[in-house]
Parts: sequence; structure tokens; C-alpha cells
Amino acid sequence: MTELHAAARRLAQAFLADAGETATTWLRITPGVTETTHPAGSAHFRLGLDFHEAQSELVDLLRSEAGPLVVELAVHESGSFDLACTAGLDSAARVVLDQGFRLPGHPLPGMALPPAARNSGAPTDPEVMAEISLLFNEFVQRYAEIKGRPPELRPGYTEAEIAAAEDEIGARLPEDLRALYRMTRDDGAETGLLGGFSPYPLDVVVEWCTTGDPGSLGWNDGPFDDAVVFEADPPGAIKRVSRNDWWITFGTDFAMNNIAVDLDPAEQGSPGQVIEYGRDVMGPPVLVAESVTAMLTEVVESLREEDFEDEDPESDYLESFTGFGGSGGGHERVYHDFGDRDLADVVSRIDDGWTAQCLYLNDAEQLDLAALAPLHDLRELSINRASAVHARVGDLPALERAAIEAERIDLTGLAGHPLLWDLKLTGTTDPIDIDALRTLPSLTRLDLSAVEVVDPLVVADLPGLRVLILNAQQWDRLRDADRRPAKLAAAERAGTSSLRETAEWCEWLAQRPFRLDTCSGTIARR
Repeated sequence: MTELHAAARRLAQAFLADAGETATTWLRITPGVTETTHPAGSAHFRLGLDFHEAQSELVDLLRSEAGPLVVELAVHESGSFDLACTAGLDSAARVVLDQGFRLPGHPLPGMALPPAARNSGAPTDPEVMAEISLLFNEFVQRYAEIKGRPPELRPGYTEAEIAAAEDEIGARLPEDLRALYRMTRDDGAETGLLGGFSPYPLDVVVEWCTTGDPGSLGWNDGPFDDAVVFEADPPGAIKRVSRNDWWITFGTDFAMNNIAVDLDPAEQGSPGQVIEYGRDVMGPPVLVAESVTAMLTEVVESLREEDFEDEDPESDYLESFTGFGGSGGGHERVYHDFGDRDLADVVSRIDDGWTAQCLYLNDAEQLDLAALAPLHDLRELSINRASAVHARVGDLPALERAAIEAERIDLTGLAGHPLLWDLKLTGTTDPIDIDALRTLPSLTRLDLSAVEVVDPLVVADLPGLRVLILNAQQWDRLRDADRRPAKLAAAERAGTSSLRETAEWCEWLAQRPFRLDTCSGTIARR
């Protein structure tokens, strides 16, 4: 008996004992995480300690650093079991065909280095060095006057040490950040040198920039993720991307929020501006200050004006009341129990269109989306449990994603929209005509898995489509007609009940053999 077969038997024994009847479970194994799911409609039961211990044994045996491994275990009341596993799927119902594909606004690593950030080998600008030195020394002096002792700030780095870190990062740090690192290595004691943030030591900065993808952030970058990237605050200062090679993380508040210098700003931003992201930043990064100099200046000015709080004199922390740092967000509006309210009237009460980049309308009756026209910055629209929707969105120039759940949906108003790249339709009571989708030049991802479509073969004619989510019956229609969308990077077969079914579908979709390892056997009922 092989190790795999023995581990499968132990897992099957525990699973059948918990389920008590014929049942199936799926495991998705990635480094450090194992997800357990069941086919739709499965009976609910609790998985016990024996199952989780046996699962851990199987995971240890199969673990791979290459990507997700998907395992299916089916047990039968008779005591027989079947196990199948593959490294070729993203989940039991999903496959990624192009690992290099990214949705709009989600750039791959390898972004061009801005010319101003190229390593020059020159020492820190002496004028900037002088300005930062004055500010730093005044902070130290005023801190000592308030606390009765100097701040615990380690001596700074040499020019050679900073240059060596920049060589690893692949870019030159802003002159004021270089100057700050000449003055001190970090603020591990949280003295308040940069307000609520503390600079990291350079080795940590290098680690942040070079571990995994370069730069900072990188969220919801998968082909099935909620992926619209919203405009940051203030608009036009920070590039509207999910990650950037040249957002260089250099500080933290030690509460899961970080600050980075932005070497690659948007048109209205400034190179070296400081941005914040993390646990308390709802949405895209927010602009903290136009520079490290501006941050340090604001801290020193607050101390000059005695605008600070020394709540615990024994603590190293000195809280200055600066104006930087914040929660971001504010781009989302949610309306529950919408009913028969006048949509145009509701829109007229939104005083700042920028705060309505994402809109949820729940439980509405009749909705004509033409009423949303004043919301020029609306990028994502989600309608849930409506009776009827007329999708007239031609006057919403920024709209990128629409998810519409309604009993009746008229799609003719979508025709020709230039930017809409993500569309999900659910809830219709009658077959829906999707012919208008042929006119959407940017349509990249489409989910029709929860509606009946008049002619599902239309999807094979959508030239820009890269991610397609259909149910098993819709995929079967395409397969029977041998109509494969030509450029798919990822696909989902919703309603899949067997990994073997998914494997056969993948072979047709990818036009290549698909490896599926299997084993089976019997176990004694407890």
C-alpha cells in the first residue's frame, strides 16, 4: 500500500464517520492554508478531530510550493472511497490557463522604473540633508524638554550603507528619506518622530521590497477576485493600481498599517509623496503627506505649538497632533430596502460624486440606471434582489463592473459602453438575451452561471473575453458545438459535482491532456 493510499484510507475513514452517509469533500491546498468545501446542496455535518488530523497527514504528504493542489474525496455508505488530486486546477471548479494574466488595474511585476528614481551613486543632496538635520535635531531637543530625556533613536546609516540598500531595492530613495536615514536607523521605540508612524531599519525596507513581488501591496490580483481598483484620496495623486513596484514601504504604526514613499505617482502627485495602506485603510492607499520632509515638519511644528499629548511620561511615545494619516475609504454607498424609491432623487442627495465610486442598491422594484448619470466617478455597481432593471449605463463613463441580480434585466442599454470589463448577471426568471454583449469592447470577465441564456454560444464570439464563468449545462452547450472562447485565461464550471468532470472539461478547454492522480479502496464502517 502506497503512502498516498494509506493516507487516503485514514481520511476516508474519518470522513465517513462524520458524514454518516455517501458524501464528497474538496480540499484546496496551498502553502500554509488548506480550504475544505463541499459540492452545492450537500448535507451539513461537523468534521471532527480525526478528520482534521488525517487531513493534516495527507496535506503534509502532498504539500507543494508550486501552487494550489486540489483533492477530492468521495465516500460511500458501502465503505468504498475514491480520491483524486491534481495540481492543474485553481479549485474543484476553476482553472487558470494563463498564469501571467492580470485583470485591469492589476499590473504584473516588472513595472518601468521612473527616470528620477534611478540610482545615480551621488551622495544625499546637501541642501536636503541640512533641512532634515535641522528638523531632526529640533525634534530631539523638544522631545528631551518634554520628556526629560532624549529619544531612543539609534545613530544613522552611512552613505555606503544606504547605497547598498538601494542597490538591492533597485531604485534611489527620495533625498529626504535618505537624509532621515543618515540621522537615524529607525524608530523602534515609537518616539513619534513621524507622528504615529515609525521608520523601519533599512534591512526591513529591503525585505519588504524584495520578498515576493517587488514594491508594495498586491491585493485581489487573481482572475476571480473582486478586482475594481478605486481612485485614491485625493483623486489624481496616486496611480489607480492594486500594487506598484515603486511603492517603497519604509514605516509602520505597529498596528498593521504601513507607509511607503511613492516613486511612481499619478499626474497630480509628487515623486516621494508618502502613502498609507493597511488594516485601517478602507480601499486604495491614501496620501499622507507630499514628502517625508512635510511629515517631519508637521511633527516639529506641533511640538513648537505645544499641540501634543504626553499621556504616559514613562513611555517613549510622544503623540503630536498632526493632520496626516487616516482611514481612507468613503468611496462606497449602500442603500438597503430600496423598494420603490425614486433613484434620481436618491442620486441628487449625494453631495460628492467621488464618494460614490461603488454603489449597492438592494431590494429595489423598478430601476432605470439612466438615473445614475450624475455619478461620473461610479466604477462599480451592485444591484441585489431587484424586480426589474433597465441597464442604461451609457452616461456612466467610468463604470467598470456591474453585478445585477433581478427577475428581469434589459441589457440593451449596455450597448457600446467603452470601459465596462466585468459583468455578472443573476436572478432572471426567463432566458436572457445577451446579444448586446458583442458591442462591449472592454468586456474581460463574464459570469452567466446563475441565469438561463437564450443563446450561450454568443460568448464564443466575444473577442476580448479572458475570464468566463458558466454553469455545467452552459459549458456543455459550448462543448457540444465545439465553440471554445479563443483567448480565455481562466474559467469556472459552476455546479461541478466531480473532479473527473472538471478534468474532462479542462482537457476540452485547453486542448491538452490533464493529469489527475487517483486511488480507491474500501474501509470498515465504525
